Amino acid sequence: MVTEYKLEIYKKPLKAIKNGTKRIEIRTNNSYENIDYKYLQPGDLISFQIINGPPFVNLDVVVPDALKVRVLNVIKYKDPKDLLVKEGLDVLSTLVNSLEEGVEMLYSFHEYKEMIPIHGIYAIEIETI
Repeated sequence: MVTEYKLEIYKKPLKAIKNGTKRIEIRTNNSYENIDYKYLQPGDLISFQIINGPPFVNLDVVVPDALKVRVLNVIKYKDPKDLLVKEGLDVLSTLVNSLEEGVEMLYSFHEYKEMIPIHGIYAIEIETI
């Protein structure tokens, strides 16, 4: 059974997904999204909602249903270092130049430092539909 989820995203990464340069979305469970990533399956759909930011300021959706994607694969990692070693720094576009910078960046996302030790971190391979 295919499930559709609504997830918030900033405008810049959404643009990278649209133009095909971003194919992996990185997420962890948190207090502000209505999803448990351990249940996300290939074939599920994600409808991205554009929110203001960065930085993370609120959850006001400024563009609802901005882009729909299909989940191709979901891999759970224990921490950002493990994810970046296996997936490569390319999953962060050109935002970082080293593994250390990538780990620091992922831990800087809202609630990631607190939630990753509890839930892990997910690399979600997606395609636009």
